[in-house]
Amino acid sequence: MRNKIISLSLAVLLLPIMSGCGKWLDVQPYDKIAEDDLLSTEEGFMMLLNGIYIELNDDMLYGGALTVEMIEIMGGAYTLGTDDSVWGNYNDIASYEYGTEYWRARFDETWNKAYSLILNCNQLLSRIDDSREIFSGDNYFIIKGEALALRAMLHFDMLRIFGPVYTRHPDAPAIPYYTGYTVTPEEIEPASSIAGKILADLHEARILLSADPVITEGTRMESQGDGSSDFLNFRSLRLNYYAVTGLLARASLWFGDKEQAFSYSQEVIRAANGGIFPFVDRALVTGSPSDPDRIFSSEVIFALSHARRNELFNDYYDPSRLPNYVFRMDNDMFSNRIYGGTDTGGNADDYRCRVNWIATGSNRYFYKYSDMASTGNIRNTMIPLIRLGEMYLIAAESQSGDLSAGLSYVNIMRSNRGVGNLASLDTRMLQYEYIRELYGEGQLFFMYKRMFTPVLFSTDESRNPLPSDEIFVVPLPDSETQN
Repeated sequence: MRNKIISLSLAVLLLPIMSGCGKWLDVQPYDKIAEDDLLSTEEGFMMLLNGIYIELNDDMLYGGALTVEMIEIMGGAYTLGTDDSVWGNYNDIASYEYGTEYWRARFDETWNKAYSLILNCNQLLSRIDDSREIFSGDNYFIIKGEALALRAMLHFDMLRIFGPVYTRHPDAPAIPYYTGYTVTPEEIEPASSIAGKILADLHEARILLSADPVITEGTRMESQGDGSSDFLNFRSLRLNYYAVTGLLARASLWFGDKEQAFSYSQEVIRAANGGIFPFVDRALVTGSPSDPDRIFSSEVIFALSHARRNELFNDYYDPSRLPNYVFRMDNDMFSNRIYGGTDTGGNADDYRCRVNWIATGSNRYFYKYSDMASTGNIRNTMIPLIRLGEMYLIAAESQSGDLSAGLSYVNIMRSNRGVGNLASLDTRMLQYEYIRELYGEGQLFFMYKRMFTPVLFSTDESRNPLPSDEIFVVPLPDSETQN
């Protein structure tokens, strides 16, 4: 791969577990340990897997760039100022100027971090089959399944950023796919080949995770209290069976297989209806306005646990930072499209509006990632990556290939957001629901790229960037092209 990746495997092996990440990270690491010693015990495999999950919180991945910052700016989520002394490089990426020195370096960092964690997944996978006898219970299947799913998820997001618009150019060159524990460079493959490998990893992971306790016992979002390991608890903080099924729904829709996307989303919805991922209790959202569950935590199928998650709010959204940059939605877009305007389904009574947006003067500010008043709550660490609402939207988009047939799924979701039914559904209406549901979670740019439609950030249609390969295809990083 690239020079700096050679030593990245041990970098995760030896990383210190952050304090306060939640008791689910039950296995503690050592300062220094040889690879052979580490992967000679069940605890060592758990430790390596936990380290990968922790490193997903890196600022260059889902602890910033791929959730609330870089990718969300590309998705038109925020209105930016014109003062370069305040906004610096953000206006460049908002204009899709990917070739500046700053953004070339930033994309390079995201790419290298993702592939370093893929290398660690492959390190685990290269050893686990020869060590089956050291695992107790179903831990072999759980650990291997999660590692395969992590490898697939990271490749998928690199494909969604750097690969072509799949429905238009499925055979265009995309990215390399690493399945071995090696630093030897892999060839860049067509997107369709990468798609096959992503789906293969997810399918195998799903089979292995049929042993996941989430299927029979739910998410187990608390310690058992008997002093036993928490490795199989807190299942919403790991790529559990239903999270992998949700990833398959997301990936199948991206790759144009709406029939499979509908089938997988339906399976997750059935699990939710069975009580595993129930819609948020209204009392927890609007019944205690001083301390609401802003992320609708019961609906989260997979989230990271980030001990310093509140820094996302402090660094990017907190209005007390003014006159420094603060991310917020365009006011007209907020009031006349997303949470207003009868022709868009917007309603200010929407739970997503009432608990996640706070008015300061004439502006609204995004509070999804501000801490609950209840300190020590696991919900204060969660960064959602897959949620139930997306499964309803995927079902609506993929049922019979006809949006009108999927209207009922959108209306079920809206009824659990405190707003009335839509009378009809088209692509634009569906996009507004995606914005309301997934704002601040890094999925909007990918929605526009998949649908190949204008990016919606303004009520002035002439300001909304028209779809093009120049906007939606980020050039491969220098570290890859110069290899």
